[in-house]
Amino acid sequence: MAINSPTFAIQPEQILLLKAALFPAQEALSYWHQWKKERGLDQFIPTNINLLPSLFDPLDGDSQRLMPLVYRNLEKSGDPLVVHLRGIYRYTWMSNQRFLLKMSQVIRVLHQNEIETIALKGIPLSLLYYGDMGVRLMYDLDVLVPTAQAEQALQALQAPPLSLQSSPFETKHRHTLHAMHLWDANGVDVDLHWNLLYEHSYAKADVPFWQARQPVKLTDRQSTYALSPTHQLYHNLVHGYDWSETPAIRWIADSYVIYTNPALSIDWHALLDLARQYNVNYPVQQALKLLESEFRLTLPSDVKERLKSMTLSTAETTYFSLVRKRSSNKAIKAIRYVQKNWLAYRLFRKGKSELSMSRWMYRQVRLRLDWNKRDLPF
Repeated sequence: MAINSPTFAIQPEQILLLKAALFPAQEALSYWHQWKKERGLDQFIPTNINLLPSLFDPLDGDSQRLMPLVYRNLEKSGDPLVVHLRGIYRYTWMSNQRFLLKMSQVIRVLHQNEIETIALKGIPLSLLYYGDMGVRLMYDLDVLVPTAQAEQALQALQAPPLSLQSSPFETKHRHTLHAMHLWDANGVDVDLHWNLLYEHSYAKADVPFWQARQPVKLTDRQSTYALSPTHQLYHNLVHGYDWSETPAIRWIADSYVIYTNPALSIDWHALLDLARQYNVNYPVQQALKLLESEFRLTLPSDVKERLKSMTLSTAETTYFSLVRKRSSNKAIKAIRYVQKNWLAYRLFRKGKSELSMSRWMYRQVRLRLDWNKRDLPF
């Protein structure tokens, strides 16, 4: 049965694949066998040169990204299909090494310009939580700088030696956004963030995350910071909320490797405090419920009671419902867009942003009008 709510639309096959990638190997193998049967892969010819295309081409992108993790989890199982995933693991490891080198170069330039940094998403997750650069495929790099240093950081990265390029669309609308895509001559995408989350793109929005940051070593000569384990999990839960037509599932794997690590301690009450402070109770609540029901998240009893009694405002539930709604009717889409952004201002920026409601709405409308003319190279 699919998990299909206003937040999640995860298919049964994806649940099986996640469990094959994450659960202890002996148990995970049974889920892998079920997944293969569902895909019609329980009977195959190992020498078939079209094996991997027949496996991957029909899969959604996030399921494809789980294959290196499946390989490492089941590589000693003797399963005849798992051995064919070894090349995918090696490719991921080599690709991520190049990303790690680029991140080191980006951090070095920013530090030389006295700009503070926090590495986000793939790099710190791979180094601090997965402990393996070959299991989590990355498509880009993400680095957070203080909001007040955003322009300085942009100039530093666009200047030699990196000479990163930016999109005229995002350059024009950067004061509306929380991040920008930059890319090098080889098309490597570097996402420069000056706020952690789109909903909270204003000065001082990220103070708690900067205060609790922890060091992470990129190379022997280069270090930066990462989010604390509690803040990393919080970011996964909120960022993992379904913003697109094809729901993401990698946030589940990322979250699992954090809360199942016996060496880490999650401050659950602090996480729920953040959800309340930033008006993201709904995605946090829904995500934790899913992790509890399917992926063995065990919350302390007092945290479970607090989660159960969490009060959701009408504005918040309406906003997150609108985020997921789709329509081909242009008039309906326009009305929902205006309503969603009006609620976003009320929930996330009122009393915090220097922008008035009218100015905020004007920027959002201009952003939308220019959307179809955007010119990102990826």
